[in-house]
Amino acid sequence: MVVAQQQCYQGKPWVVRWSDSIDLVTGKAKWSAKSFKYKLQAQDFAAEKRTESPDISQAAGTPYRMTLGRFLNEWSLTRDNNDYQSGTRTLDGNTVARLTTHFGKHTPLADITPMEAAKFISMLARIDGKDKPLSPWSRARTLRNVKTMFNTAVEWGLIERNPFGRIRQPRLPEARWHYLMPKEFHALLNASNGKYSVSLRCKALYALAYCCGLRLGEILNLQWDQNLVFKTGKKADQIAEATVHVYNQPATATEPPFSVKDKEERRLHVPARCREPLLDLKAYNEMTDQTPYIVLDRRQYQTMTAKWEYRRKNGMAWENRNMQNNTLSTFKRHLRWANITPQTIIVTSYASKDVHHQLGQRDQEP
Repeated sequence: MVVAQQQCYQGKPWVVRWSDSIDLVTGKAKWSAKSFKYKLQAQDFAAEKRTESPDISQAAGTPYRMTLGRFLNEWSLTRDNNDYQSGTRTLDGNTVARLTTHFGKHTPLADITPMEAAKFISMLARIDGKDKPLSPWSRARTLRNVKTMFNTAVEWGLIERNPFGRIRQPRLPEARWHYLMPKEFHALLNASNGKYSVSLRCKALYALAYCCGLRLGEILNLQWDQNLVFKTGKKADQIAEATVHVYNQPATATEPPFSVKDKEERRLHVPARCREPLLDLKAYNEMTDQTPYIVLDRRQYQTMTAKWEYRRKNGMAWENRNMQNNTLSTFKRHLRWANITPQTIIVTSYASKDVHHQLGQRDQEP
């Protein structure tokens, strides 16, 4: 809203300019103007205009001619806040890119029919350009995301019904899980190819995953001083207890943020036989790398901080996968060294009380 004085025009030198509509072709705001004889009249009119509630459907001219690009821009603004994790915002960005590439940003929302929506889902491909088919899981996530977007368009009165609403989720394959038993877990820690063996940091990572059931992102963000507590016993050199504290960590100038999934802050007991890799790594880290993160060596820590600085300066979202590269490929290599060859997926998880007892620990609450 602008109130300005202009050269006298029919005795009305005061003009009010405002915008309440969008050019559907260019996507730019359309401006209107009204002239007044006195400044007070112009100010009163401007104040009245400011009290009017904006209507996005009226701003587009008509609810049925809102373009896809304009709608996606408006919808994205509602998702750009701390209520959504960086992974969700990445999924949103990928879905927006797929929709605009397939339909074009100038396509009216009303022109996207259920038939065209079904074609879009059937033609989904990998967004990274790799020559591999899109997994059913990625296809299902994209469908859920695009349904959410167009449900919002219905709620805003931009379209009458969701063209993706009746599309069924693809059939997802059932994974055949392989649970590591204690013998396999210790074989993994002691694995070697004859020339190289599993590093101390990898042993610590596997111990935290297997004995405490931590997610990979949680492990990668653990710090010696903030998340891991050792308590000594009667003897000063004896560790009687170890506890891992998982909680949200705000971003700093040198460290990226971390948010626990579903805000599930918790403290976990580390069984005695799983403490050994952590104690060995702690002593090694204090003598060599001296990095604050438990499973990051000096080189990985420097790479991570460089990534964080670049993303922070450029306003880019941070994800846990930026913490460390090649974690999965390294894990698979160590499995081969230990002669563990499950058909599908390995779950390094502290799966049951039976496993706890086989590790020689008492049944304790975390």
